Amino acid sequence: MTISHKIELIPNNKHIAYFKKAFGCSRFAYNWGLAKWQEYYKQGVKKTHLDLKKEFNAIKKEQFPFVYEVTKYATQQPFLNLNLAFQKFFRDLKQGKVSYPKFKKKKDNQGSFYLGGDIVKFESKNNKQFLKIPNLGSVKLRENLRFQGKINSCTISQKANRFYASFSLEISESEFKRTHKDSKQTKLGLGIDVGLKSFVSLSNGLSIQSLKPLSKLTKRLKRVSRSLSKKQHPKTKSEAMQGIKKSNNYLKQSVKLNKLHTKIANVRNDFLHKLTSSLVRHYAYFGLENLNIKGLMKNHRLAKAISDVSFYEFKRQLQYKSHYHKREVIEADTFYPSSKTCSKCGSIKETLTLKERIYKCENCGLKIDRDYNASLNLYNLIPQKIGQVLPEFTPADLTALQYDLAINNIATSKVETGIQQENYL
Repeated sequence: MTISHKIELIPNNKHIAYFKKAFGCSRFAYNWGLAKWQEYYKQGVKKTHLDLKKEFNAIKKEQFPFVYEVTKYATQQPFLNLNLAFQKFFRDLKQGKVSYPKFKKKKDNQGSFYLGGDIVKFESKNNKQFLKIPNLGSVKLRENLRFQGKINSCTISQKANRFYASFSLEISESEFKRTHKDSKQTKLGLGIDVGLKSFVSLSNGLSIQSLKPLSKLTKRLKRVSRSLSKKQHPKTKSEAMQGIKKSNNYLKQSVKLNKLHTKIANVRNDFLHKLTSSLVRHYAYFGLENLNIKGLMKNHRLAKAISDVSFYEFKRQLQYKSHYHKREVIEADTFYPSSKTCSKCGSIKETLTLKERIYKCENCGLKIDRDYNASLNLYNLIPQKIGQVLPEFTPADLTALQYDLAINNIATSKVETGIQQENYL
């Protein structure tokens, strides 16, 4: 199986200068390839990414000698990335979407370049591991690589003032089991309803709130952004043409802003990783909604809150971890009315507004928390999809999950199920 492992680097000034040069060469090769592709397209000439790479290699010694100062992979991989970008463009076009490849801009404190697995080497000094990079030497790793297996590739990247090496490895199942916590042998299923009031409502009666790091740090983010905009920098293209440059104070403040954005992303990802790992350890089947995130983001009143909780990333992590642990994620159809359907009798309400937090069934009289009701409906889909009856969870199963989440500092609360029976007739 293929896994990835991201490790922070501890570079010196020489290493940082090399990294930034490699970032620039990688960006230059991608933009050159895109410009050439557009040029040939206007002429009616069809060229592949391999043709463009050959043309670039033929002229780089005379026209772009600076690319020889970094590894060859920095200017080879961008052509493959460009090909993947066009494949995505044509694939999206069939679905009525437009995602034409864009030229890459130079961004402060951001960038990446690729290294092939054949040149990724390590050396150890005093129980510390170092990554050997062509034309540079050895760069210290913050921690040792935890897995043993074949390294397919390595991507060096920068976020704010930190640098990282992301390794893609091919490992055996025995190595995976050695390096990961054992999953519980179980056939239990779990319905998961995601939302904004409660990040996830589970069919076992638990509710979990998101940390919402963006909303907590919004004031600080605005303050740092305002301070950055006041520093000297070219605000328009004409000012850039006039030679106005970014001041040192602007660059320093830019690092602060990038660090704050990185902190927000790290808090969110850490929470999601701990939550999804705990769920996968205790359950075998998951019932999820197939949410149209892009459609939801068009609601400007909800867009910020939706981006803060990151529904898509939660789903992505749950899916790939389920694959590794031999679990299964069952997605409901896009238009499945999980919130409007009564989990007891199956009748469907015609309308249900966001303000209605209690689901009231006019057919059987059921009164229940709307999110909990939706999670039960998603749970009920699992036996239909897998063709077998699921075992009922016990209080011990619930306690085990709560304990696992508590260890990871994830607070849970019992859903106020509010299950009542009323006669509307």
